[in-house]
Amino acid sequence: MSPFLKACFGGIAVTLFATAAAAQSEDPAHEPQDSAATSAEDAFGASVGINQVGLYSPYQTRGFDLISTGGAFRIDGFYFHPAALPSESLVSGSSIHVGIAATALDLPLPTGVVGYRLREPGERNSLSITAGTRGFGSPSIEALGSLVSGNGEFGLVAHSFVSPDEKWSAGQNGSRYDVGGVARWAPGPGTRVRIFAGISGQSHDGDLAVLPQGEAMPPPLERRRNYSVDWARSRSTSGNFGALIEHRSGGWMFGASAVRSTRDSPRTDTTVLEIDGKGQVTSTLYHTLLAYSRSDSAEVKAFRTFALAGARHRIGLAFRQRNSVSRRADAIAIPAGSFSLSDGPVAIARPDLPQNAPANRDQVDQNILSATYQLSVGDAFELRLGAHRNRYEKTFRDTRGDRSAQLDKTWLYSASALWNPASNWHIFASYVSGLEESGIAPDAAANRGEVLPPVEAKQYEIGVRYDLTPRLGLIFAGFDIRKPIYGLRTDSVYAPVGTVRHRGIEASLTGRLTPTTTVVLGANVLQARISGELVDAGRVNATAPGVSRFNATIAIEQKLTARWSIDSYLLYEGARRRDSTSRTEAAGVPFGYVGARYDWTLAGTELSLRAQLVNMFDRKGYYATPYGPLVPVTGQHWRILLTTRL
Repeated sequence: MSPFLKACFGGIAVTLFATAAAAQSEDPAHEPQDSAATSAEDAFGASVGINQVGLYSPYQTRGFDLISTGGAFRIDGFYFHPAALPSESLVSGSSIHVGIAATALDLPLPTGVVGYRLREPGERNSLSITAGTRGFGSPSIEALGSLVSGNGEFGLVAHSFVSPDEKWSAGQNGSRYDVGGVARWAPGPGTRVRIFAGISGQSHDGDLAVLPQGEAMPPPLERRRNYSVDWARSRSTSGNFGALIEHRSGGWMFGASAVRSTRDSPRTDTTVLEIDGKGQVTSTLYHTLLAYSRSDSAEVKAFRTFALAGARHRIGLAFRQRNSVSRRADAIAIPAGSFSLSDGPVAIARPDLPQNAPANRDQVDQNILSATYQLSVGDAFELRLGAHRNRYEKTFRDTRGDRSAQLDKTWLYSASALWNPASNWHIFASYVSGLEESGIAPDAAANRGEVLPPVEAKQYEIGVRYDLTPRLGLIFAGFDIRKPIYGLRTDSVYAPVGTVRHRGIEASLTGRLTPTTTVVLGANVLQARISGELVDAGRVNATAPGVSRFNATIAIEQKLTARWSIDSYLLYEGARRRDSTSRTEAAGVPFGYVGARYDWTLAGTELSLRAQLVNMFDRKGYYATPYGPLVPVTGQHWRILLTTRL
């Protein structure tokens, strides 16, 4: 660990134990409702509202992007393929399932699974209103309310958020809204039906991407300076709608779900800044007239649990299906001039933009038939086996009308074992194979527009969990994930050219150190390697780009009194290779926040004031990604929110 991280972790630890002695006893009634730290079961990724902790996210888990893999999402355990990620108006939070947490899944994936939690109605009728700023002085207001019948059979929770003057770190201005609700019907103790709907919309000054030029890393962008042309705009509306049904009777469990997810972007302007090491910029705006996607997911499942021969058995069948359609017009490139980062963008007259444009059409039909078996021998041993028949069909029609299709039928398997040699020791091992999407051959390839077959990824893992106390757990695991990769061969055909392999070890310490102290500690060491003909020919490096070799995180929440609490979160993502052809690396980024909360009652009304300093080290620069563009580090800003509960 670097001296910087040792100093930060050591300083936080000293403060932690110094304040713990002065803290009052634990009071569950005053637990924060937006605490990601207290909701985290491990250090591998958890979010509650806008707060998050842990090593991983949907965009970076063990070095992979879960969003691009397809099928890596669940809503309260049900299969879900999003065209747009659900907003906080619909879900209360999420968790990244890897390691021992993934062994409990009926359909695990090699690179991990994101599990969302739908909002739940409270135990009584309630209403809370929050107003303030989430960053850069953007005013916002949100409301959260619950209605519950007297006998608890019916419940409704709804949330809305509006930011009429939203400000982004990269200088864009715009507006954003979210609204969503979940209705619950529980006609009996073993039956629950939930219907949900959520809609989000935003409009702003266009998107931004940074492409480095030359071997040197480009200088950082100036905070809150918009480097796009002044007429750039982007608009989008997204929604998630569905129903979940669960019924338990005796040893049976039945479940069914149907979810529609949509995203409609009638205009997207993306400014691509090609920046050299001296801060000189060549700017190009890409105008996309139409981008629409829709994904329908459904699942039906049944499980039977019974006792036989001194053991507990669980057998199950599940059928999962999704139909995804996306349409997108070709982007129009518009030169936006050359300038320096210090001088800012030059004025570019708005050209005559087309009102209509042909769009390509991408469709995926996939269904998965799964058979699973679980054996539990008391509390000492557990075995899970799964066989999954996967049918994957993809068709693509480009803007010229040319069509390509691919059909793949594959058996996939999962297996995990959990041995508990003592009540506080849990040793686990797992194997998972999964199908991941490969997309379309790019325009530069001789097979331009051809649908690429999906690839089969495999993951092997072994680890241990040790419960230091009933509320404090230590996890240590090693994993090996590998899958084929595509690239441009010497004959200009875009085809499989090798394998990417991520091997690593990870550790987590999570839970309550004291009745008033919650801690989330995590770290990993990762080796990301590429092998194959492109590496052998010297065209790409063996080190995979956009993947940190070392990551570490610490989150602490400390109750000082019944009214006061403080919290901090730090995620250090180590240096990453900038791209696949050079040896330039983007420096590691220590990013975090520190905050405080004060709760009180005024005239019988509960109030809570929340303040957080985001990017507390005022870090500037970029994150490297596996796909080429650099992502600017979010600038330092304050979140200040006042909540009243009626």
